[in-house]
Amino acid sequence: MLTALIRQGAQQIIAQAIGSELQTFLKQYQHLCDEQGRKAVARNGYLPERTIITGVGEVAVQVPKVRHRSQSRIKFNSSLLPPYLKRSRSVEEVLPWLVPQRHLDWRF
Repeated sequence: MLTALIRQGAQQIIAQAIGSELQTFLKQYQHLCDEQGRKAVARNGYLPERTIITGVGEVAVQVPKVRHRSQSRIKFNSSLLPPYLKRSRSVEEVLPWLVPQRHLDWRF
């Protein structure tokens, strides 16, 4: 029961972090509009749910999708969950993406 509670907390923290990334991304393109005056870059649902491996086990996450109405192919990719690590079988592949680089200095 405690493990389930911790996983739920991890899921919420990851969702908040990705949401924060998305807000920053959308602010970057908020000035773009199409011919009808609508925002050219807007949030549009979620990608299919996937699981990632964390220190407390597998956690299900959903990454928001972004739609664009402009000629440029603007796409949101989370820096926490890059698309090419979707099906990672090893924690070692995901760990560098989850730990900020400044904390990887192992000098003693």
